Amino acid sequence: MATRLSGKVSEIKAFPAKPSESREDELATLRAELAREKALRKRYETQFRQLSASLPIVIWMADERRNVTFISDNWYDLTGTRQHDLGNWIATVHPDDRRRVAEQLIAATDRRERYAVEYRTQRADGSIAWVLNVGAPRFNETGDYDGYVGAVIDVSERQAATETLQGLETRLSLALDGTRVGVWDWDIVSGDVWLSDSALAIQGYASEEVKGHAAGFADYIHPDDLAEHSRSITACLKGEQPMVNLEHRLRCKDGGWVWVAERGRVVERDANGKALRMIGTRTDMTEQRERDDRLRWLAAHDVLTELPNRGRFQELLLAAMRETDARGGRMALMLFDLDHFKAVNDGFGHDVGDALLRRAARRLRDAFPGGSVARLGGDEFAIILPDAGRHGEDVMALAAQAVHAGTTGGEEPGESTASVGVAFYPDHAANAADFVKAADVALYAAKQAGRACARLYEPRR
Repeated sequence: MATRLSGKVSEIKAFPAKPSESREDELATLRAELAREKALRKRYETQFRQLSASLPIVIWMADERRNVTFISDNWYDLTGTRQHDLGNWIATVHPDDRRRVAEQLIAATDRRERYAVEYRTQRADGSIAWVLNVGAPRFNETGDYDGYVGAVIDVSERQAATETLQGLETRLSLALDGTRVGVWDWDIVSGDVWLSDSALAIQGYASEEVKGHAAGFADYIHPDDLAEHSRSITACLKGEQPMVNLEHRLRCKDGGWVWVAERGRVVERDANGKALRMIGTRTDMTEQRERDDRLRWLAAHDVLTELPNRGRFQELLLAAMRETDARGGRMALMLFDLDHFKAVNDGFGHDVGDALLRRAARRLRDAFPGGSVARLGGDEFAIILPDAGRHGEDVMALAAQAVHAGTTGGEEPGESTASVGVAFYPDHAANAADFVKAADVALYAAKQAGRACARLYEPRR
């Protein structure tokens, strides 16, 4: 090729380009590096696939368009599908769960947020497995969104255990509802207290009507029972006693009170022994308490007149005598007997006789509001006057009231007069047996004097 420059001709020779040895070396090196990277990548992928297949979870990756680009082989074991089915993975979701799962995944990936969704997957053989699918967005080295990475965990055993537990809880709840036993669970760290429906029903509350918290315990416990309740709870939390076991009253929704038996035990402690959780039961004891109170009352009272019976009279007499010994002074005992009571029963019948006994009991209670009136049996009554004063005349005036309490002058059919014997302690006796005997001697003297009168015990000279 020739070029004319400034009137002179110069020759420029061009030679075809030949690759230099260094250029060939560079290309060879590059090819070797690419081959090594490809082999290394393949080895890493193989190792990753083998590792992921050995894990008890399924590892997966998806691109920015939600297409699955990788999934570990145990996915196929879990679902019973083949690799060519992977593009339609949503078909493995149970039909009843598909819409919910799709909506949750789309909403999370649109916002590029982490998610965790639990659902049923339907295997190729028609069986069901519960799985937990968790995912998180991933980004490349420049910070650009590059899809998702996640895991699928088979939670069938946990779900089966949960369903079994729920079934047991349901059966337990039904059983407890029938026995009026409630259950409570106290998270001591947070203070939150869960109460079963049956526990709430004991106080007349419906489900969710009360949000339990330990700080509100005192609002429901009867003031007279609060100190013992607090002491028992504290001792149990400290490990000083194995469990809470007490009876106390709880305020009801209507403002009344219900007796409950509370049983509780610490079921969880930290490494230092600090109580973390306590579980217990609450049983409605109202009806039992009422029955027990009724039985105790019946054991100490006469059913016909509702006065203390002979056994309770002995207890009241001994208590009054001890009080008299402690404070000094004197006390009086009156024995009261209806005159000709047998004739009333025989002439008018037992119903009229019973009515007479009830009237006499009522009149004696009214006449001696500061004393203790008891029915000893038959037509015999006793009146204990704890503070009889120093003057026997005052007591005898009261005894005359007892005589009047036994009769209304014939206004009622089957009326009767009354005889009364009076004795003092410690004037006339040193013990209870002699005290009663002295009053009985005085009663006999009143009957000998013509009945319808009162007589004071006179020691034999």
